[in-house]
Amino acid sequence: MHDELTAATVRTWVDGWARTREYEVVHEGTSHTVGPRTEHGDSETVLFRWSEDELRRATSSVAGNPGHLLTLISEVGEAPPALGETGDLELISDQERLMVTDMELQDVEAPIVPDSCTVARETFDGWTLLTVIQAGRVVTRGRMAVVDGCAVLDRIYTASTHRRRGLGTFVTRTLLAIAHEHDVDTGLLVATGRGVELYEHLGWTPLADVRVLGAPGARNRRRPSHAQIDEELG
Repeated sequence: MHDELTAATVRTWVDGWARTREYEVVHEGTSHTVGPRTEHGDSETVLFRWSEDELRRATSSVAGNPGHLLTLISEVGEAPPALGETGDLELISDQERLMVTDMELQDVEAPIVPDSCTVARETFDGWTLLTVIQAGRVVTRGRMAVVDGCAVLDRIYTASTHRRRGLGTFVTRTLLAIAHEHDVDTGLLVATGRGVELYEHLGWTPLADVRVLGAPGARNRRRPSHAQIDEELG
């Protein structure tokens, strides 16, 4: 079970999140560096229960690279690092939450497909992409990877023209039903802003606060890389 905030839980989430984006991961204790397999694209370092030395090294690395982000995972309500501890880094987001659910509480059967929609399921190297199509247009999709008995959900996003129709809930429940095809006991995801309330309604519980920092002028300053955003859907 990954229903407690431990180093193993954070590592599992990092592995699953990276897998759905086909990123590489380098683990060094409670520090995890994630980035694309090519030299192009943004990367980030994820820290949990960090030492002063680990935070200092990570801060230095991020400060010199506007394409690199620093993500800090901490207990819900835990005070963030003091301003001086992160140097000149700027806060990008403190609105994300790592959330957990007990898979025994989630339906094994997928929900009924919404009217006038079709669903496409694609399986890649260790992860699944679920896409909802209406009138020939992709309106919602989400991703899921199974890591160490845990279903890690990512980028569940609905086009702005099709929100408040239950499509995000449909994708979430369907991905969890797919996860039940494996031996899973826990679900993990990172939710942003109002998404936290939605997932709480679906049986998820906040497990950790997620803070994202970057160098002054960093790319993705308004949108952390693991937020539930899908640029192609608008």
